[in-house]
Amino acid sequence: MQASKSSPALSIAVLSLVLALFNIVIIWSVTKKPVSSSTQSVQDATMSRIKREGVIRVGYGGFPPYTIVDPQETDPNKRIKGFAADIVNEIAARSVPPLKVQWHLINWDTLKTDLMSRKFDFIADPVYQTVPRALEFSFCDPYSYFGIALALVRKDDQRFKTFKDLDRSDITMVIAEGWVSSDYARAHLSKPKFKTIPVGGDAYVQLDDVLMGRADVALQDSPTVVQYVKAHPDKVKVLWLDHPPSIAPGGFALRTDDAELLRYLNSCLLMLKVDGTISDLNKKWHSYGYFVDEKMVPGEGLRQYLQSEHPKP
Repeated sequence: MQASKSSPALSIAVLSLVLALFNIVIIWSVTKKPVSSSTQSVQDATMSRIKREGVIRVGYGGFPPYTIVDPQETDPNKRIKGFAADIVNEIAARSVPPLKVQWHLINWDTLKTDLMSRKFDFIADPVYQTVPRALEFSFCDPYSYFGIALALVRKDDQRFKTFKDLDRSDITMVIAEGWVSSDYARAHLSKPKFKTIPVGGDAYVQLDDVLMGRADVALQDSPTVVQYVKAHPDKVKVLWLDHPPSIAPGGFALRTDDAELLRYLNSCLLMLKVDGTISDLNKKWHSYGYFVDEKMVPGEGLRQYLQSEHPKP
């Protein structure tokens, strides 16, 4: 009969519908599965967390006068002072509502790992910006620029007038492993006997070799060399401080995926430069960097208006 002939087709249609509904339920259950707390923490943007908690976590290494540890301060979140620390505190204080700053001492040997594991949000010390480092970090607009490959020599040494004079085989040059000045030396000099020292966060260890007569020259950045010479003015001197062999921008470093935090910090830094805060902090902390001398000039409309209000006699 006609009805009995259509039963297999009807059964197949019903089975297909059941299977389709089953697949829909499976897909829905998978897509609605709760995200684990560990996965959620990775997906959560840094700025969203900062806004939610009201806390910004900042790494520091102790690099005077940019980050200085005050042993007399009992509050751990106020113990860090200096040029860069004041910039961070100024940004936190101007935020609405104000942010609390949590300071985290960094280990230079595990810096990238600690940053990527989100122990802190960014590094306050002036991390020198280079092309290789730009592959590993995002950099804020620099708050200062720094002399690179400045030479430290003994006080009575008169052999070197220019950086090229260092390219000679009869000298021992001590350089710090992993530092920008050392990279510059190896890229531009081939003849000196290089003595590489692992210094970690204390570059003064490298400079001691010149002081003690174990090396002829040490190359380092302007803050490190100048402070060392000030501590030993009768024994050593710095060359080319008024025209460094190279200049590196320095400032905050953060994770490459923190675009919103980068935008926020860059906006804050721009405002601190425009309103004179950066300039005031430079004078307060006697910083050892270099600054671009920017000058504000009136736009054409303002210029014409000023001329009409105050015409020249």
